Amino acid sequence: MAGAEIRRLFGKNLKRIRLQQGLSQFQLSIEAGLTHNFINDIEKGEKWLSSESFGKLISALNVAPHCFFLSGSGGGDLAAGADPYLIDFSDSLQKMAHELQQRYGTEPAAAITDKTTE
Repeated sequence: MAGAEIRRLFGKNLKRIRLQQGLSQFQLSIEAGLTHNFINDIEKGEKWLSSESFGKLISALNVAPHCFFLSGSGGGDLAAGADPYLIDFSDSLQKMAHELQQRYGTEPAAAITDKTTE
């Protein structure tokens, strides 16, 4: 994925998240301490941001950092290259849940998940 594509994906997701939260660009600019024009340029994929500005957006919108890199129409798929990391993370969480179940005799995570969806 080229830099311009990443900027466009990031901007598209920033706009999607902002609109889901019912915020205008101006409102977000106040919450994040960034200028309205800067947020507009990011959403259009014309500018990139520093890690400091990224942190401000994360805090203002109260979302996980990876949410800005989701692709697909539903926003549920991760951009290319991210899947291996999430698979590894998921595997680690499953191992931890299994170890906790063995150590403390709690229910396995799958059983807990099944109960919440009933």
